[in-house]
Amino acid sequence: MNTKTIQIIALWTFLAVGGVALYYGLSGNDDSSEAVNRSADPQPVSILKYSDYQCPACKAYVPLQEQLKAEYGDLIKIEYRHFPLSGHQFAELASRTAEAARNQGKYEEMHDLIFEYQEVWSQGDARDHFMDFANQLELDMEQFEADLQSQEIIDLVERQRQEGLRRQVNATPTFFINGQKLRQNPQSYEQFKSVVELYMYRAS
Repeated sequence: MNTKTIQIIALWTFLAVGGVALYYGLSGNDDSSEAVNRSADPQPVSILKYSDYQCPACKAYVPLQEQLKAEYGDLIKIEYRHFPLSGHQFAELASRTAEAARNQGKYEEMHDLIFEYQEVWSQGDARDHFMDFANQLELDMEQFEADLQSQEIIDLVERQRQEGLRRQVNATPTFFINGQKLRQNPQSYEQFKSVVELYMYRAS
């Protein structure tokens, strides 16, 4: 069995176990026992995601996040926090790459490319792949390379990682909804949507 197959099996096992645990975790939560009253005015929901660009599970949640944004629009605000894991050789460089692109107004585009081609650059030559992405996005390459090595961006990524540690983040992805950490990650879009709506329609 090759490494890619093992990663795929591990990912879906993680999601399946996480989904079952989420179901039982929410069933035991007093807040989740409240019926969602969709006739009430929906309130904006903030989703904070501590993530690692080299983490397959982090990539798997990107389509779910996009679907939430498509369905709820401005009611959903999703923020990304860098949490590169020590076991992922290129994760910290990937985080710096995204931030270097942000300095030229291309963060979202770079974010998407890094995740889209995760299986490619994770195998090696990550920096060369990231340079190719920057060229595709028509970035100023001199500025991009300088920002990639800048102490400011190195410190930013590390600050976010340390912030996650203070908030007891020990795996990726870890989600906070309106400042509250999810005990388990949702397995599917419908589970994610259900959790979000508990906050969206919660009585003030």
